[in-house]
Amino acid sequence: MSRKVFVLVNPNSGSRHTRKLVNELSQFLLASNIAFHIAETSVSTRGTETVRTQLDASFTDLVIVGGDGTINESINGLDFDIPVSFLPAGTGDDFVKTLDIGKTLQDRLKIIAEGLVHTIDLGVCNGRKFINGVGIGFDGQIVADMQHRKVPLLSGQAKYYYHVLHILSSYRDRKFDLKIEEEKDIRQLILMTVANGTTFGGGFKLTPRAKIDDGLLDVCEVGKISALRRYLNILRLQNGTHHVLKEVNMYRTSQISIEENQLLEGHIDGEYLGKPPFEIKTLSNALKIRARSVNR
Repeated sequence: MSRKVFVLVNPNSGSRHTRKLVNELSQFLLASNIAFHIAETSVSTRGTETVRTQLDASFTDLVIVGGDGTINESINGLDFDIPVSFLPAGTGDDFVKTLDIGKTLQDRLKIIAEGLVHTIDLGVCNGRKFINGVGIGFDGQIVADMQHRKVPLLSGQAKYYYHVLHILSSYRDRKFDLKIEEEKDIRQLILMTVANGTTFGGGFKLTPRAKIDDGLLDVCEVGKISALRRYLNILRLQNGTHHVLKEVNMYRTSQISIEENQLLEGHIDGEYLGKPPFEIKTLSNALKIRARSVNR
């Protein structure tokens, strides 16, 4: 069967080089005699609607040019069992840190053309699929603040880190009413990350042991921790060694729910999700992707 590639582009992604990436991709596909169609998202037409309405059964592949939010929108609009490839162009590009898709543009273009197909898991939260993870509490509050509070002269990672530092010492632990599998519990936490991938916020390895093809979601909980210990240990969150802290609890599950709490905010793949209740579970073997390997 001849290849036909649907290219979904977010022209407003965090990278300043998105147009250049698309031009390079177009030239590569033309030179490789691979048919393609390019579609762009917009403020009024997001990736979910674009993929759902324009990607039909004639396409053999989907290529996503954008960040984690664009990936999330695309997989929620994808109704066909075709492999997905990635040209990262976002602010953090956290999900692709779980994959080996090459370091150079030429490597990544080659994988789009002939990369191995792997089957990976997804998660689903309140009916919405996610590829990387859901964050509730501190990191959810950061995304909420970024959406609702304008910071002049800052964008991208600088804006994210501004909001991290702005509330790092003052954010208080909240009550989480949980149901893990069939067991109910109440915990006081700063944050909870329910993850398919390993990395969030542009480089924080909250769930460094997560595997995207093991049928399970990795959970990182951070309990009540003093402001001083937060500052002293923030680098542990970046290098993935925070599991040694007494306030941190990490485990795996296939299903977890968080009851209603108006003091909690959540994000899904880095996009604002809202407030709980959240019903989260894994979707095993749910998506085909092209990469050299997974679970780096």
